[in-house]
Amino acid sequence: MFKKAVVEHGFTYDRFREDFINSHTFHDAADADSRNDHKVNLGRIGSLLSTRDDLVRKYCNTSMDPEEFLSCMKEFMLDNPRTKPRLLNLECYLSEGTLRVITEAANDIPLFKRDVSQIDMNCLFNKCCQTNGEPLIANSNEVLSYFFSRLNYHGIISNKYQTILADNKLVMRSTGTRSLTQTDISSALRHFESSDNPITSRVERWVVLIKSATFSPS
Repeated sequence: MFKKAVVEHGFTYDRFREDFINSHTFHDAADADSRNDHKVNLGRIGSLLSTRDDLVRKYCNTSMDPEEFLSCMKEFMLDNPRTKPRLLNLECYLSEGTLRVITEAANDIPLFKRDVSQIDMNCLFNKCCQTNGEPLIANSNEVLSYFFSRLNYHGIISNKYQTILADNKLVMRSTGTRSLTQTDISSALRHFESSDNPITSRVERWVVLIKSATFSPS
């Protein structure tokens, strides 16, 4: 399910996690023991999906037969999460088609001081890391913040995007002096939304195209 929903169709990880739990809540057993066992197992899987998406992504690349599933759960149950913090990411896996549209949008709006490549956008959205090239510097903190807020609104990226961008130091302020913080992003977004900015329509046109590329059947 993960591979089909997130990797192939580009659904956000949050949406996949909620849908998986909700679609496995009930079962046909009537006796208390079976119902309790089901609740325990579903609770463990829910914790796995909520706290260890790194394991989910790791094992989604395997056949995920019963033996692989047990290996995944064993690793989850025995690992100490305090010694292995969860990697913050945008909880999406965007296809090449979606990344191509985002790249075109980033260069047309523009979002950054320099032109970006599809490799740059893959690093930013799918890997949450910086490329080995020049750093990404916001062309306008306000426009960049608004663009990401609209991707979040349409369910393309995680609603924790502000924290993720800041904690991973993915984009520098327009001044190029330091990375954008969560406060920078939220303040820039409030400032953008409180004014009548002519760039809004251009951003919206691109977001519609990105949404179409993300959720259209392949």
